[in-house]
Amino acid sequence: MTNEPTILRDAAFMRAFLDLVIPPNDDGKLPGAGSLGLSSDLAAALEANSSVVTGLQAIQKAALEQDPAGLAALARAAQLELVETQLGPHPALMAGITHQLYLAYYQHPTVLQGLGQPPRPPFPEGYTVEETDPRLIEVLQERGRSR
Repeated sequence: MTNEPTILRDAAFMRAFLDLVIPPNDDGKLPGAGSLGLSSDLAAALEANSSVVTGLQAIQKAALEQDPAGLAALARAAQLELVETQLGPHPALMAGITHQLYLAYYQHPTVLQGLGQPPRPPFPEGYTVEETDPRLIEVLQERGRSR
């Protein structure tokens, strides 16, 4: 094993790529995935997925051929076009990355606030649950006894 960083640990590349997958919304309430600093968490979750690593390496290689500074230096339209050209040869890339990315993105406190949710996990405080009508429970219990 080498000490060289993998494509998953290239911060500038991952920020640009993740912002393509989940871009910031127009009203500014939800940031792009790249700006949240999720790449280190994703790297740990995805480093064993060779389809993702190979696909990202192909994107990086193609970006470096267009600009020595890589994907982050390209205009957004050029970034999108470049990534789209790599999805055909690497069909498992997006399927491999989206699950982990969505989990990390939609648990981030900034995103939760943007969605109008409290910036914390639902537990241990939990969600507010309306009180149940005890008569409904009695009906269910009675059904169980009559069987």
